[in-house]
Amino acid sequence: MENKSSYLAIILAAGKGTRLDSEVPKPLYKVNNLPIIDYLINTFSFFSNIEILTVVGYKKDKLINHIQNRSFYVVQDVQNGTGGAIKVSLDFIKKYQNVFVCVGDSPFVHKDYIEKMMLSHQETDSDCSFLYSKFPFNLPYARLFFNNNGELKKLTESCDLKKGDKDVRHFFTSQYLFKAKFLLNKIKSLGLNKETGECNLTEIINICIKDKSRINPILIEEFWNLMGINTLDDIDKINSYKNYDKKN
Repeated sequence: MENKSSYLAIILAAGKGTRLDSEVPKPLYKVNNLPIIDYLINTFSFFSNIEILTVVGYKKDKLINHIQNRSFYVVQDVQNGTGGAIKVSLDFIKKYQNVFVCVGDSPFVHKDYIEKMMLSHQETDSDCSFLYSKFPFNLPYARLFFNNNGELKKLTESCDLKKGDKDVRHFFTSQYLFKAKFLLNKIKSLGLNKETGECNLTEIINICIKDKSRINPILIEEFWNLMGINTLDDIDKINSYKNYDKKN
């Protein structure tokens, strides 16, 4: 049965997170004394019209036990990328009109950003809305290329950037909002990357551009709140910017 009044928020939390050098799954790693995934669950739980689905994989039993009844869950047994995570979630996606997809390592995505996404997505009648930010330093994130009219022309993964492209400061941070039927249709177009063997959801942005779908990039000025946590240095960097923001 389709749940026409609600949104689904999918939290991608199946990865191992080897760079944190921790015995616990990355989503359970504590940042400022709270597990990363709790920040995201708390943010989405603020909205009565959003239900949560967590995609688990690595050390799934620990994660399932932790989230308990705060989220539905599905298991991604094969670590084949973010697109693969969506493909194991299809039975849930079919029940909703709109679907958030958020990486599970960005704990500080504020509820105001979620509200902004919902309002903008509805006002523009977009097929795919997403957040991005301008970072003053380089990160291994995809870059967004806009023309002089502000139209998005392409997304390029960090590993595919040419020398001059690395100066582009528009970073894609992997927080999406889709019309559910649109996502169900476009996910079929995602194939496996020949080099990594993974199916990457980021490629859906280029598919949208090619098909002239209605896409809606939403700029967030506070770039530190969209940063993912891959290393201990990332935690220190985020906290330093958050503390600076409070003082100014």
